[in-house]
Amino acid sequence: MKKNTLLLFFLIITINLFAFNNPQIDSLIKKLIYTEDSLKAEILCELSWEVRNSEPEKSIDYGQEAIQFAETHNNYEELVKAHSFIGVAYRILGNYSEAMDYFYKGLELAKKYEQVEQEGYAYVNIGNLHIYQGYYYNAIENLMTAKIIAEKLSNDRMLGYVHLNIGRAQMLRNENHKALENFKKALNIRIQVNQVSGMAVCYKYIGDINMELGENAVALENYRKSLDVLDKSMDKDLYANILTMLSKAYFFTGNYKLAETNAKVSMKIAKEIGAKLIIRDNLKILSEIDLKTNNFKSASQHLEYIISYNDTLFNQQLSEKMFNLEYQFEKEKNQAKIDLLNKDKRIQELELHRARTFITTLLIILLLISGVFIYVSISLRHRREKNRLLEMQKHELDNINKTKDKMFLIIGHDLRGPIGNLKSLIELLLEDEEVSGNKELLETFRIFMKSVQSVSDLLENLLLWAKSQRNEIIFQPENISINAVINRNLQLFKSIADHKGIKLIVKVDSNLDVFADKNMLMTVVRNIVSNAVKYTSRGGVIEIGVEREDELSKVTIKDSGVGFSKETAMKIFDTKNFYTTSGTNNEMGSGLGLLLSKEFIDLNGGKIWAESEHKKGATFYFTLPLSNY
Repeated sequence: MKKNTLLLFFLIITINLFAFNNPQIDSLIKKLIYTEDSLKAEILCELSWEVRNSEPEKSIDYGQEAIQFAETHNNYEELVKAHSFIGVAYRILGNYSEAMDYFYKGLELAKKYEQVEQEGYAYVNIGNLHIYQGYYYNAIENLMTAKIIAEKLSNDRMLGYVHLNIGRAQMLRNENHKALENFKKALNIRIQVNQVSGMAVCYKYIGDINMELGENAVALENYRKSLDVLDKSMDKDLYANILTMLSKAYFFTGNYKLAETNAKVSMKIAKEIGAKLIIRDNLKILSEIDLKTNNFKSASQHLEYIISYNDTLFNQQLSEKMFNLEYQFEKEKNQAKIDLLNKDKRIQELELHRARTFITTLLIILLLISGVFIYVSISLRHRREKNRLLEMQKHELDNINKTKDKMFLIIGHDLRGPIGNLKSLIELLLEDEEVSGNKELLETFRIFMKSVQSVSDLLENLLLWAKSQRNEIIFQPENISINAVINRNLQLFKSIADHKGIKLIVKVDSNLDVFADKNMLMTVVRNIVSNAVKYTSRGGVIEIGVEREDELSKVTIKDSGVGFSKETAMKIFDTKNFYTTSGTNNEMGSGLGLLLSKEFIDLNGGKIWAESEHKKGATFYFTLPLSNY
């Protein structure tokens, strides 16, 4: 209780220092200060819900305080609500793993304390989060469970949420007409119960369907209706979303000025609340407007930001999906351990009981021994069954990893053609007299070429990495000239090096051949030289040398770039992580290149390492066996 009182004391000080702009929130905080402790959990939950969209981090703080008061006073309904509201705030912040954790904890508490209504809302929240994660089948399954509860309780508000989220899942599965039907059902329910904020959401999604069906004028009308009933100061996430969709609608109707204005306002709000997906969507719109209005330099900058956001979101989504799989596996494994511990405890109780009753009669002792023997046999059988289930789950996880690797291969193969075509098109444009004569246009297309080359390198590394993970790369060593391999790779980066004013110096023994896999060696040299060019500033120098060292050929690639610390040198070859930093011109990498290089050098019987100091350049070394003739 002292801890809760201290929290409220600091809350009072905060209120005196900072004024809220919302009268409803001001009223709740004043009410919180003068309300007895047993009722404070309810007010804190209301505050958490009210500020979830405008200030999600503050919503989490209110929810945590609500949990403390609810646990102290056994207020189970508010305890479940607080977990749900914290989960919603984490979902808005894009932290899906924390959100899912709180939703499932809330569901468990609702079932434990028989809070049926909150159980229904927990299923709604879980289904909604599955939509954000792209698990539409699981989303609809959870939402249908919530629908059964809502109909049983005659809870129209919950039923409105159910229809809305089922519509969202159907829309993302391109079932637009079914989705529109559910959105209209949700809208009618919310009009009946006078849920104004909910009406704004429905109008927004109906407008999204109109956009998908090409009904841009109708979409604009529905977005305006949504803005008319929306509390813009409290529902910032929705406000930013609607402005983004308005921008798209204006773009499709050719009104680029209004499209740009709405996109910029939306992006400003999204940055305030940390909504990365909305920021990325606005950047896409702004880049398309730039291309339509021939502002190629601005379009290039927006596209670079999009690539950066896509990398961040992809890694986040991949981490979230892996977290969910690991979470489920760990949960089931822990449950199995608990079951085994409970059985062991029961066995110990039986053995203790047998010891206490040993002095009675021999018959009772024999019966107890027989009973224990039978029970142990059953327990062992159950243990074997649990172990079998764990093995099955491990096999399923292995299959999921294989599917992931296959997905990388498919993505790489599907994108390789378009990326190659784009490179060829840009090269043709660079050779065009009109482009080469326009300095600004030439610089813009060179930036395009640099971005496309970066994506192309990433695809090649991604394909090789996926193949290596699936053991599909065949090791075919042969006697090859290290000089030819180095010169061929230098031709690939000559134009980029010239553009940055980097001098390439080669000191190679022309008679020095190695026994190695040619494709693997090409990949190793390409990745190391690419990094050297990326991290070397304008006017720098890259030196490449080859020398004989006992029965090995030692290759040295030294640059005068930004360098790195000893800690970084240890991380870049760590096979458990993808470590990367930005280049001197903000070039982005994936961290795959050096991991592939280490794997290929190891496979060829050599070693690879790096030496560097911060801002003093870096030197990469690798060795290979000399040719056998």
